Amino acid sequence: MKPGCTATQCHVFDGASSPNDVRRDRVANLVAVVCACALLAACSVAKVVVEHEPVSPSAAQTQPAVEKPPAQPVPSRVPQPAAEPKQQAPAQTAPATVAEPKREPEPEPERMPVQLLPTVAILVSADIPAYMEVANELNRRLAERTTIYQLNRNVADTSKAIDEIQGSDHEQVVAIGLVAARAARALVGKQVIFCQVFNYADYDLVTDWMKGVSMLPRFSESFRVWKDLDPTLRRVAMLTGANQGHIVAEAREAAQNYGIELVHSEVHSDKETLYTFKGLAPEVQGLWLLPDNRVLSTGVIRATLSYSVRHSKQVLVFSPSLLNIGGLISIRGRESDVAAQVLARLQQAYGQPEIPGADVVPLAEMQLDVNGRMAKRLGLIIPAKYRQLIYEP
Repeated sequence: MKPGCTATQCHVFDGASSPNDVRRDRVANLVAVVCACALLAACSVAKVVVEHEPVSPSAAQTQPAVEKPPAQPVPSRVPQPAAEPKQQAPAQTAPATVAEPKREPEPEPERMPVQLLPTVAILVSADIPAYMEVANELNRRLAERTTIYQLNRNVADTSKAIDEIQGSDHEQVVAIGLVAARAARALVGKQVIFCQVFNYADYDLVTDWMKGVSMLPRFSESFRVWKDLDPTLRRVAMLTGANQGHIVAEAREAAQNYGIELVHSEVHSDKETLYTFKGLAPEVQGLWLLPDNRVLSTGVIRATLSYSVRHSKQVLVFSPSLLNIGGLISIRGRESDVAAQVLARLQQAYGQPEIPGADVVPLAEMQLDVNGRMAKRLGLIIPAKYRQLIYEP
């Protein structure tokens, strides 16, 4: 060794490290420890990142997002979690919407729980289609839980039927036609709904426990059709027997809504009906012929319609058969609608101390027929919406 090279001279001394060597070893050991600690820390960080990686997109979106601190970088060998798309995940709850309030359907007679009604007694004035169709329709809708009594205008049959109904468990009775309604008026402790009766006011048929369904559709609908057919219509006559003030008032109000003046006369016989109409004919454009059998007869109906044809007068009649002899418009109720209205009243009244509602309710539907030949004779153009209802006698 060269003199003055202390480091070389002092490297080995009696088989032990020199002071410089010891310091170098300590520094090396310290560096190794620091490196090991750094490696362990890096592994721990990698483990934490891997363990907290989201399992599925839906699970990730159920937890609130937490931003990672920008501090310690993640080693490059640890895979970075894929960026989540910003679209809404399938499992995410959709925004709440406010549903519209449920509207209860309007009650329809054929859909009401008719099984709640008891058996019903049905009195029929006579075996004619206008009456029997209503009776059969009621029987069908009540699932044949009815007892039908055909009176056929026989006094003995009527008395027997009333006695049987009075002693029966029937709580409700339907009377079809005037004869049946008058007979049912003698019942006690029963609820009665009458129909197919025009002159009910004459016989005091309306009470707290006995009310009816009209033979006629709403007057407003009748005048609407008539005005559609003849926009120039201004004055029409109506002839009735006594005790029809309620009908006249309702008809007059409906006519006024369509710019029509209703000229009413009360008559007391069929001959007076024809005489009065002839007197009014020069002042009116037409006549509303109502089914008032007190002041009408077959002969007078024919004479009245014949006179109206000769003098070019419009006549609104209550039966399609009258179009054959000069009627212009026929408006009548439907038997199915009569049955529906009767059933509705039975359901409203059941279990009540009195029958609620109006004395007599109008029909909701109507059967309309137009005499095409008479319309042509009068110079009227039938609107397109009524052409399918044209009747050619």
